[in-house]
Amino acid sequence: MRLAAIVLTLAAVTTAPALAQTDKRIPTFAIDGRVFSAGLKADATTAENLGLALQDLPSRGNGLVGGAHVYPLRWTNMALGVGAEFMVARGTKQQETAQGEPVGTRVESRLTSFSPMVSINFGHRDGWSYLSGGMGPLAYYTFTGELRPAESPPRKATINMGGGARWFFNHHLAFCFDVRFYLTRPEAIQGEYPGRARQRILVLSGGLAIK
Repeated sequence: MRLAAIVLTLAAVTTAPALAQTDKRIPTFAIDGRVFSAGLKADATTAENLGLALQDLPSRGNGLVGGAHVYPLRWTNMALGVGAEFMVARGTKQQETAQGEPVGTRVESRLTSFSPMVSINFGHRDGWSYLSGGMGPLAYYTFTGELRPAESPPRKATINMGGGARWFFNHHLAFCFDVRFYLTRPEAIQGEYPGRARQRILVLSGGLAIK
């Protein structure tokens, strides 16, 4: 009996790694960090509320996205995922003299979002693509000068949808990219923050992921 127990224990120890190596399903979790540069559409409502011309508003914002996702339901070449992402971006605009010196009013736009989301994923543990969507609070606001107004900016529940992929070049590290639309809702003037029309913002981001 003792010999049989030893044999079974050795068999379990030696076969476990082999089984793990043959499991090609999408892993149980992934964490992303991505950077992006997104176009910010000129908004006539915002410009009018601030007493500016359309060309005075920032036309591009640079930002970061961080996200974590888990995959509780996994099949051979597909998985269902749930997770959340945080996004922050900033763009500035100020007129310059012929010598490149800043002059006139400095204008800044900021975009922040936190969004729980669900995804459907296709592939295997060494690389997979996905389609995902979610909704969460988003703040998209513009102000003049160096300092943001003291009061908190308005936030609204905002839908986002998109897709992307992760390609692992070693056991834990991957290149990832994401294409996502944020469907922002119109805002009325709130305190020192100007109003804003409805927009659809396209964010193309790329970076690294770990599993």
